[in-house]
Amino acid sequence: MEAIKDNFTSFTKQNGLRIVVVVLSFTLTTCAYMAATLRFEGDYIHRHQWISTFADYKKELREKIYPSTPVLLIAGDSTPLFGIDAGILSEDLGRPVLNYGLGAASGLSTILTETLNAVKSGDEVVLIVSDRLLAENSELYLNQALVNILDQDEFAAASWRSRINSFLFMPWDIILFGFGDSVADKHFHNVYQTHSIGKLGDMKANVIASNTPPKLPNKITQAYPVSKSAITRLRRFQKDLNDMDVKLSLLLSPRMRGHTERKRYVSVFSDNIEALRTAGIKVLTSPDDVSQISFDKQYQYDFDTHLNTTGRAIFTDYLSKKILQQDRKTLL
Repeated sequence: MEAIKDNFTSFTKQNGLRIVVVVLSFTLTTCAYMAATLRFEGDYIHRHQWISTFADYKKELREKIYPSTPVLLIAGDSTPLFGIDAGILSEDLGRPVLNYGLGAASGLSTILTETLNAVKSGDEVVLIVSDRLLAENSELYLNQALVNILDQDEFAAASWRSRINSFLFMPWDIILFGFGDSVADKHFHNVYQTHSIGKLGDMKANVIASNTPPKLPNKITQAYPVSKSAITRLRRFQKDLNDMDVKLSLLLSPRMRGHTERKRYVSVFSDNIEALRTAGIKVLTSPDDVSQISFDKQYQYDFDTHLNTTGRAIFTDYLSKKILQQDRKTLL
């Protein structure tokens, strides 16, 4: 016993500085987590309240126009909100369509949960979310790292490497100084409101036309592999829908033309489709469709996956053809 005590005392003396550094690092990390939660969470909820507000508004919209009629629900992040004209799609397909596009800021789980709360038996869901959301990587959205950390269950289940990445990519400028009152925020407050939503849930054309964004998208992003966790979520989502007698299909989102013509990009694009299909998820997008869903800057609005009215017409036509093609295969 004395030998153990002597060894411990000797170890402490020799490694005292290292122990202090480890304890101090742990303490600072814990304090950072608490500061992020206290400083950011309220601001985050306020800044991204529009997502839950849109979800509630669109549920009410559905009850008002299609209280008992099965619909084709175009769900997802803000990609379909801007990229799909529900009225035109309804005319093309000869069936009721509702645009249930929300926003990506609260993560994939929120979108899937809100969609589950909106569907009814007999509906069909086409899910459209950006590749970055399917990748579920802390680097990809400004506040995704905070979402990862504030979701305690997800954080506890994550690997140490993922936890460290989450802390590294925390938006410290927002934590310390808030969201601010920039020109971009004024654009946000002008556009991302319920009065901007059309009668079928999509963004009104006149809102897009009358609100020029302060900065057009110019970042060409690389290809992001779909994550295993996203596939797990989608499989669970599909099972929940099946239990409600609701069909699910997935369509990959529009993207900015650039890297999309590189072999590496095309390879990852094809691998993502294969991985989703192998998991049992019906994907409407074909591996050779990358050029059809890639858009030049002239067709985009305020983000690289947000289309203007001209781009929306093209992408809506693409979705219409994909659904009709799938329907013909089902009949054969």
